[in-house]
Amino acid sequence: MPRDEINSGSGTSVPRLESPVSSAQSANATPRANGGSDREVIERFMLNWTPFASLPLGNRARTSLVRFLAADDAQARARALEYANALFRLRRIYAALGILRTDLAFDPYSAALDLTPQAVAAAIRQGVAQEILALLQQAFEFGRHPAPPQQQAARTFLLEFWALHVGGPSMKYCLFPNGIPYSGAGKTHEETARQFVALGFGNGLPQCGGSIERTGDLAFRFDIGSTAFRSSGSPEGVRQAILRWVRATGADDTKVTLHHRA
Repeated sequence: MPRDEINSGSGTSVPRLESPVSSAQSANATPRANGGSDREVIERFMLNWTPFASLPLGNRARTSLVRFLAADDAQARARALEYANALFRLRRIYAALGILRTDLAFDPYSAALDLTPQAVAAAIRQGVAQEILALLQQAFEFGRHPAPPQQQAARTFLLEFWALHVGGPSMKYCLFPNGIPYSGAGKTHEETARQFVALGFGNGLPQCGGSIERTGDLAFRFDIGSTAFRSSGSPEGVRQAILRWVRATGADDTKVTLHHRA
């Protein structure tokens, strides 16, 4: 499954949607849909685009996409995308650490960040927005490209993992079946396990739990000392699971070290 995340949306060009939204295309054909400022054209189109309109109010992808499409500045678009997409945030972290892999398949983020409101509005007016719509769904992971729950759980863990400070406080973690690491942002191991289930990331008890501390920019130390669960995990199993997800989210895992603290 981790390999699927790297390869999702791969290819040398953005795939076209077979039928992005018939209602939006229909609206786009009318003078009213084509008239007005670029922002007005985009807003009218988005309100009639089913994948976007179906997102609940307050959903991160929905909120961020509105800001993204209104931003003339690439950095503002990057901030909107970071808010919506944990994988994009992780890859920005990897780039800053110098461990972002260069062998990744098609990257929807770079292409999306190059979009401007003017380009999006022009594509809508001309009725050729299909590729842009596909790209937005890939970059913001909604509609035809949602992130599977277990990937969301692992990303949540990795964001906390990489936020650790060298020599600072440790973090608690649980390792669930199929090698899914998860952390509850300071919650006890029991609370973390309940939250994992409540958020729809999976079922069942963790295989083990413990704590992790950061000892260097790319060095960490962990244990499996939690007594909250009947442990069936091993230090090597925990180490391999974490490194597998580090690689799956786009980093060179060979540059990251994880030492077990007995």
